[in-house]
Amino acid sequence: MDELKFIRQGYFTFEIEDSLSEKTKAIPNGYGVYRIYANSIEGELLYIGKGGTVHTNGSFDKQPLKERLKNKQENMRREKFFIKKMNEDKQLKALYIEWFIIDEKLFLPAYYEAALIQDYYSKHSKLPKWNKKY
Repeated sequence: MDELKFIRQGYFTFEIEDSLSEKTKAIPNGYGVYRIYANSIEGELLYIGKGGTVHTNGSFDKQPLKERLKNKQENMRREKFFIKKMNEDKQLKALYIEWFIIDEKLFLPAYYEAALIQDYYSKHSKLPKWNKKY
């Protein structure tokens, strides 16, 4: 992870009563990666994802990081997915979401996502709980 360079980074916490749209407003436009932890930065890493898919012609999907964070997971809006997971696991009181905006001209978002997943896999011999496959 040390070799990865980011333009901007930040985090926010999400709790059941929060609006994900409000929480993501501070994220600047751009492509990048994110990690979701249980309760705090010291909690279990639950998910690693990216915002920004490149097409053969070099163009990107119109889904920068901010929009990707609000999109769908397991066929439901991300906010509903988060609330469902917190209702299922009473020890999960909040999600700590760490985000990184990258310079996609240097490396694609998928490169950063792969590096983060590889780092996790090397240490734990498995994927984060909410990453179904890679």
